[in-house]
Amino acid sequence: MKKIIALPRRRLFTTGLLAGLAAGVIATALMLFLSMTLHGISLPEVFGSALTQLMPPPLFDYLHRLIGGDAKHYLFYGIIVGQCLVFALSGGLCVVFVATMKQGTERWLHWMTGIILAFVLWLLTGFVFLPLTSGGLFGAQLVIGLGNTMLSLAVVGLTFGLLFVFTYNWLLQRYAQTYEIAASSLEENLSRRTVLWRVLEVAGIGVLGVLAWRFISDGFGVDTATSNNAVNSRLAAHFTPKIVPPPQPQYGEIHPAPLLSSEITPNDRYYVVSKNLFSDPVVDAANWSLRVEGEVVSPYTLTYQDLMTLPKKLQYESMMCISNEVGGQYMSNALWEGIPLADLLTHAGGAKPGASKVVLYAVDDYSDSIHLTKALEPTTLVALRMNGQTLPQGHGFPARLLVPGIYGMKHVKWITRIEVVNSDYQGYWQRRGWSDAAPVRMTARIDTPLIGSTLPAGRLTYIAGVAFSGDKGISEVDVSFNAGATWQKALLKRPLSALTWVLWELGWQPAKGSYTIVVRAIDMEGNVQDPTEAPPLPDGSSGYHSISVDVM
Repeated sequence: MKKIIALPRRRLFTTGLLAGLAAGVIATALMLFLSMTLHGISLPEVFGSALTQLMPPPLFDYLHRLIGGDAKHYLFYGIIVGQCLVFALSGGLCVVFVATMKQGTERWLHWMTGIILAFVLWLLTGFVFLPLTSGGLFGAQLVIGLGNTMLSLAVVGLTFGLLFVFTYNWLLQRYAQTYEIAASSLEENLSRRTVLWRVLEVAGIGVLGVLAWRFISDGFGVDTATSNNAVNSRLAAHFTPKIVPPPQPQYGEIHPAPLLSSEITPNDRYYVVSKNLFSDPVVDAANWSLRVEGEVVSPYTLTYQDLMTLPKKLQYESMMCISNEVGGQYMSNALWEGIPLADLLTHAGGAKPGASKVVLYAVDDYSDSIHLTKALEPTTLVALRMNGQTLPQGHGFPARLLVPGIYGMKHVKWITRIEVVNSDYQGYWQRRGWSDAAPVRMTARIDTPLIGSTLPAGRLTYIAGVAFSGDKGISEVDVSFNAGATWQKALLKRPLSALTWVLWELGWQPAKGSYTIVVRAIDMEGNVQDPTEAPPLPDGSSGYHSISVDVM
């Protein structure tokens, strides 16, 4: 027979808090595992998506620029900690409630208490939390659907409830074996205040660590942003936006300079960006289908096998993320193989009169739209292969969209539905303040030498990098060694297509001194890259990339 335990309520709350935290960590890990393997729901992903939607765009952009490309991961980790604390709090409150109902009798918890607690949390999540985050009742509005959501929540909830009861009773057993428990025997060691302060201390140290790391990593060497700002502000005052007639490209064989980007980016080095905080979807092609519907004459559905039998075309195309900073790494190039989107719409009998946009829906509840005229261009593809291989999971398997000339957020991955609409549909990022048209802003980047490098005087050094203008091509790349006072024309490697970036280089034999190297591009229409400094939000970044080097 279990010994009667008569702890004060504060002590009970603390014990329940600890038991809830331990069970919550395991339940959260199980939730993430089910989300990755069996398409279960991930509440941190749902909450993170809702939070970014509520966040003012300037704040979102500030945090992204402060923390960098890993900002969404830090947000996810913070939400995970928050979810575990919610589990802990529910455990503490449950114990106090049960103790109040028992009115001073033994404080052991029955297994049924854990099941009831799991049921209460299941109801609150399905009827309150998910609707408030735009997921609908029990996630009915999410792609994973009502059944998967209800089942995965039930499994996670039961795991938490039963583990909570086991852990709580184990803690009580330990107390009973070790101490002769009295009204205030354990208040000093495991009080609620101590536990909460410990949590706050750990969180504070984590935040300070991230900020310190950002300060240190940005503080060493030359401040690129400051250097770029100074150069761009001066050059913007004397900016000539267009050259008529456009320059003729100066093509030739370039040297394989160290650190220069490869002309085709290997699949495992191609940049990856998505809205997902933790994991991207893993799609089973055998159970996947693509639906073409909406304002079309004859809606239809294709399996993966159906799609693979359709005529395909090969296309070299580069892509850049709209959140890419000037000189940033979110830009890559590949050989794609896919089906023109126009062909898929033709199979549906074409768009009905009045249709204006095509909406792409993804497995991970992402969506975006492009104008119908863009959808009908022959270079807009539904891609199935990348660099001669089956499309990798991280790049949108089984199928993704390719839309030359506009930023990567429009190149929807993991497509499951194509809908032609007669309204101005705004996608996931557009509802968060980003551009809807999203044309690529021309950019040029210096890959080598690295910022802050020390170069040997009098020795031939190659300044090299890439330039990109979406679907407008590059006719000229200019390099300046005196912060834009004068320019020299770089040699270009003939591009693989009019839709790709261009590799460029310029040989240089410098004298001793300190130099600010600047690069700019001109497209095939004669448009000159804009030196005006602008952040990525909302239309993509602009400005000239510049680096500082010393020659000894």
